[in-house]
Amino acid sequence: MDPTGLRITVPSGQSVLSADRSHVVGRGRDCDVVIADGRVSRRHVLLEPRGDAGWLARDVSSNGIWVDGARTGSIALNDGEVQVHLGAANGPTVVLAPVSPTPRRPPAAPDDPDVGNLATMLAGQGGQGRIDPSPVPAGADSAQVPAQRHAGHSPVASWLRALPTLVWLAAVGFTLGALLALS
Repeated sequence: MDPTGLRITVPSGQSVLSADRSHVVGRGRDCDVVIADGRVSRRHVLLEPRGDAGWLARDVSSNGIWVDGARTGSIALNDGEVQVHLGAANGPTVVLAPVSPTPRRPPAAPDDPDVGNLATMLAGQGGQGRIDPSPVPAGADSAQVPAQRHAGHSPVASWLRALPTLVWLAAVGFTLGALLALS
């Protein structure tokens, strides 16, 4: 098993630690995972990646780590989840689970659209210059298709989409007017 990381769940949330270096869990601000609890030492647990052997959770505190009610000095994390209590048998719970690499799939090639069935929306026809990729139903009147597709759009949404262009045009007009007035 060549882990890519270690999933750690603490009372404040969950994250995945990378296997490129060791990580420290504790109460100190300089720790990789901070647990704000008085039973947790500033530097409590050292999580070390072991390559093919998974991870090793090592107690570096004076308060101890507890698994299944018994104090232990280290825990091998190979497969599955392990619940660890920090500082006491009833201390804050930390759940550790190695994350196996997921095989990467090459991205799927996009399907070539059948452009014969596409309706083109030109500027000024309600489509705001976009090409609508949904096919025109067989036997439909192509003049009615844009009205049907954009019937749910509100006029406010159309104005909001056009607002940046209108602001830009107003700024250009103001600048040209000022230049003419100054000359």
